[in-house]
Amino acid sequence: MKGYLKTTTLILVLVMALSLAGCGGKGASTTQEGTAGKEEQTAGPAASEEYFEWDGNLISALTESGMNQTEIVIPKRCTGFSGEIFSSDECKVKSVSFESNSDFNLNSGFRRSASLEEIKLPSGLTQISDMEFWCCSALKEITIPAGVTDIGQYTFQDCRNLETVVFEGDLTEIKPNTFNFCRSLNKIVLPDTVTKIDEYAFSGCSSLKEITLPTGLTEMGISALANNGVEKVIVPPEVTLEKWDYSSFIQSEHDVEVYVTEGSWMDQNFKSVFDGAFNKHYTE
Repeated sequence: MKGYLKTTTLILVLVMALSLAGCGGKGASTTQEGTAGKEEQTAGPAASEEYFEWDGNLISALTESGMNQTEIVIPKRCTGFSGEIFSSDECKVKSVSFESNSDFNLNSGFRRSASLEEIKLPSGLTQISDMEFWCCSALKEITIPAGVTDIGQYTFQDCRNLETVVFEGDLTEIKPNTFNFCRSLNKIVLPDTVTKIDEYAFSGCSSLKEITLPTGLTEMGISALANNGVEKVIVPPEVTLEKWDYSSFIQSEHDVEVYVTEGSWMDQNFKSVFDGAFNKHYTE
């Protein structure tokens, strides 16, 4: 009888051990599947050449399938665009990124897009010509890669939903009308290498409440910061203007608080630069 009980106990122990092992295996399998699922969910869209019409290694248009994507990746085969690619009213693409970080010929490919909200430019980009993002009415933010040291005029004009621009490199000039009527622009930090802010560069930027002038600034164009939302201008002590216009900073609807360093060039020349309703304050 005792032997029978021992045998029965051993069998029960073995059955329980096998059951636990089976649960553990199932749990491990579920965890792996869950992990795989998470990786699949976080992975971005894959590049597909079928979304585009090609002219050699240039993209000339979107196919019907391409127009119906919300996120799209420019394949590494592509070296540039050959005209406006995303301007069709039927285009549903909201986000564009690049499979390769090599330099790229934008060639007005993004101009007049009404759907694009996000554009992730390749880090190797070196040139942004005139009007490249003109009238991209849905674009919300953009980062300018470090290799871009020159941006054309009218580049972001009438990008009415553009809120944030980040410069990673050393620009020397903000050209005429670059951000003209970017009504939602509320945050921009200009590189200290900028020496010139040209005419109407930020005119009509009604959401831009504060701006710090670049330390290297020497020239301000006609209405460069005029008639926008700027209520506060911070002037670093290094700023020494060589050329400016009476309308460079002028605002028609509100006063502007200007912060300068006591004894600096701007402090000494305040009245000749800021003609109108400007209130001078000294920085601590």
